[in-house]
Amino acid sequence: MNTRPIDYITEDFYESLSFMDGELPDLDTVRDLFYEDGLLINMSFGKPVTYSTESFIRGLEDQISEGQLNQFMQRELYSKTEIFGRVAQRTSVYEYSLSYHETENIPKGVNYIQFIQVDDLWKITSMVWSDEGANFRVPKELTGQLF
Repeated sequence: MNTRPIDYITEDFYESLSFMDGELPDLDTVRDLFYEDGLLINMSFGKPVTYSTESFIRGLEDQISEGQLNQFMQRELYSKTEIFGRVAQRTSVYEYSLSYHETENIPKGVNYIQFIQVDDLWKITSMVWSDEGANFRVPKELTGQLF
C-alpha cells in the first residue's frame, strides 16, 4: 500500500492554508485538492460548522480581507492512512497557530480525511476535524507517542 500520494496531498493542504503576515494562502491549490464540491466539517464548537470547498475558501478570504486573520500556520504531526482499492481514510493529528512564531502549547487537533482515486489521482472528498478542548486532548494512540 503506497501512501505517498496521500501524504503529499495532505502536506499540500496544510501548507496551502498556511501564510505569513503580508502574504496570502494558496487557496487555488486548496480548491484543486478536492473532488467536486467537497465537504468540510468543523466540530470544534458546540455544533457542526459545515462547508463546501468554495464556502470554506470564501470564509477564509473574508476573514483575511476583514483583517480577522493576518497569518496562520498549520502542520501535521502524526498520521495513519488506510487504503482499500481506490478509497482511503487518513487520521491526521495537527497543530496550528495564528502566528508563525514557535510558541509553547500550540493548539492541536485531529482531522479525519477521506480520499478517492479518480483517473489515477487521489482527491479529498471530505474532512471532519476537531481541535482539542478543555475536556479532551488528542489521545496518545493517535500521536505515535510524540507528546
